[in-house]
Amino acid sequence: MDKHEFFNIIKNAFPELQINDFSVLGHGKFATACLVNKNIVFKISNIGEKFYKQAKHEDYIISKLSDKLSFGFPHILYRIREYDNRFIFGESLVSGITYTQELHDSFDEQTKNGILQQIGRIMRELHDSEFDDSEKVLSVSEYTDTVNVYNDYFSESVRACFSKQEIIDIKKMRERYEDLSINHPVKKVLVHGDLHFANMMFDKDKKQISGLIDFGAAHFAEPSRDMHYYYGDGAKNILIGYGETSDIYLPERQKFQSVINFLSNIGDNIKANKSPDKDVKKLLGVVYSR
Repeated sequence: MDKHEFFNIIKNAFPELQINDFSVLGHGKFATACLVNKNIVFKISNIGEKFYKQAKHEDYIISKLSDKLSFGFPHILYRIREYDNRFIFGESLVSGITYTQELHDSFDEQTKNGILQQIGRIMRELHDSEFDDSEKVLSVSEYTDTVNVYNDYFSESVRACFSKQEIIDIKKMRERYEDLSINHPVKKVLVHGDLHFANMMFDKDKKQISGLIDFGAAHFAEPSRDMHYYYGDGAKNILIGYGETSDIYLPERQKFQSVINFLSNIGDNIKANKSPDKDVKKLLGVVYSR
């Protein structure tokens, strides 16, 4: 679809909206994001039942967080509507520029450490969110069982990228994680689910994270589900910002969540006929790290 077609979808779904400025921000797995009048982000779902659920999910989660977070995040301005087998809703634009790995790497160590600590504080605030209708939130928010996700991602085509011994070692990590989940469970919290740099907005003048975006993957899971993006060098500063945790097995949980993330990337690369070598190498680096 081109820009004109996306414009018409929003125009027809929200006829009361006067559109003076329009652009397409980007395309994701579940939806396309468009910027209207320079301050409203409209999400237009792809066609299909799962995309409707995704749109409904993000609409609901954001509406529940509206009075609970101190940092910048999207507020629902136009509740979800259906048009042409797609589901559309509008949310406020979070100020700042997209934070990137390249931008992060451009800072000195003190600045980088401070930003990571701030991310840890933001993460903790999200995880501590309380809801007056937790049962409703749980029914809307997809609860992710980590072991089942692993089983889905470690497909036959993905396993073909590893040696027999590497497959055995990865499976041992899965068994260890499963043992921790059964014998040393931790409280499930609302996680962002996709908390990498690209889903953060940044204030260049203050050199700090100004807010989070894209809550479409938010769900109830262990805190490590958000922390795994910072497994390794960034983990120390994330935890400084996050504060105390009684989970002595957190590094192991982070490690396995990181493995799952790379398994997902490898599978996506294979489906797109791209080389997964880079992610295979990163995954093995995590598996054999001490």
